Amino acid sequence: MISITIASKHKDDRRIINTLLARQDDFKIVSAGVDGYHAVRSSMTLKPDIIIMDYDMDAVNGPDIAPVIKRYSPTTELIALCPDKECGVIDNALKAGIAGFLSWEKDLDNLVSAVRSVFYGGLYISELAKNQLLTKLGEINTANPLRRHLLTITENNIFNGIILGQTDKEIAENLNMSLGALRNCINKAKKKTRLRNRTQITVYALLSGIINLTKVRENLLATLG
Repeated sequence: MISITIASKHKDDRRIINTLLARQDDFKIVSAGVDGYHAVRSSMTLKPDIIIMDYDMDAVNGPDIAPVIKRYSPTTELIALCPDKECGVIDNALKAGIAGFLSWEKDLDNLVSAVRSVFYGGLYISELAKNQLLTKLGEINTANPLRRHLLTITENNIFNGIILGQTDKEIAENLNMSLGALRNCINKAKKKTRLRNRTQITVYALLSGIINLTKVRENLLATLG
């Protein structure tokens, strides 16, 4: 059985999620609550396989509580639901350890598939979320596919460090480089890819396939202890 906790501030939303999931013989709803604190408490006591929660909740949001949940229950996978108009925050969700990201309005029919995907170690990301993020970062030319061969192995490793939220000093130490050499590499990589800042680098690397998402998640969870 796949055990599931639901954390959503609206009673009707919790009912809808419960109805969708209750049709699956191998799903079991172990708790439901109104906020992120319920999700954290559930991770402490019940350690469910999956927590489905609103991306934005009163007092705390998904990326804020995701690392806390992972500390209490490293095997619990997280799925966040977000309004259509706010789906362009996927990079923050992924970096926080959220494995599934869906639109409330467009993706509820895919929720069962998302649960199964993240339960077996995969990622489930709404196409709407990807497209919104790329649109928000309009400097990335989506008409021309981003290609892996643009970057060197060193530049790929630097991008990986940036995705993990490491500082320039930490990346330089990990790669046995001076800060000056590192920053020169970053500037060259930005010119190659027409990117301007760390947010765009993160989006580029995650959505273009340059960085292996599974490996990034493993590294992120390792840093959470």
